[in-house]
Amino acid sequence: MNIKMMVFQKIFLFGSMVLSPILLAEDLPGASLPGSATSVSGTAKEVAPVAAPQKKELDPVMEKELKDVVKTNIFAVSKKNINMALSTIHPESPTMESSKDMMTYIFARLQLKYTIQQLEVKEIDGDEAKVEVLQVTQKVSGNAAFRDNRVKMLHTMKRDGKKWKMYSSEALLIEYLKY
Repeated sequence: MNIKMMVFQKIFLFGSMVLSPILLAEDLPGASLPGSATSVSGTAKEVAPVAAPQKKELDPVMEKELKDVVKTNIFAVSKKNINMALSTIHPESPTMESSKDMMTYIFARLQLKYTIQQLEVKEIDGDEAKVEVLQVTQKVSGNAAFRDNRVKMLHTMKRDGKKWKMYSSEALLIEYLKY
């Protein structure tokens, strides 16, 4: 990627996209054109391309363990098994009680179908990891209002002894589905 190109930064806030251009000094009037040689004391100097940052190799065993926690959590809530679902949440998670209350409410009123569309371990750093999930949730039956949705979540996972557990979650994108 040519560093002289205009860079656009995308910020997503619940479906709203804001584009803010960042101009580099080389893009200002009077600067050399992108791709042209820069001369220093009459000699041409080539600019070396900037390498993209390399993705850190992840331990495949640990990656599978992390993905399995998310899959177990989704399976448990689809089967309305509150104990199994809670076993995937870290005991020190600030969302433990609210998760239990939410599941109790939903399990009593709705049958939901959960589909994982994408599941990717983004990083592992010691006893903490980030896992991104793209999931669709649809109402199958029930007497409570619910809007089918696709949500991209970023789960922060932490070790509880030797096991990975979900510590916190952040919704990166929520899209309500229309049929």
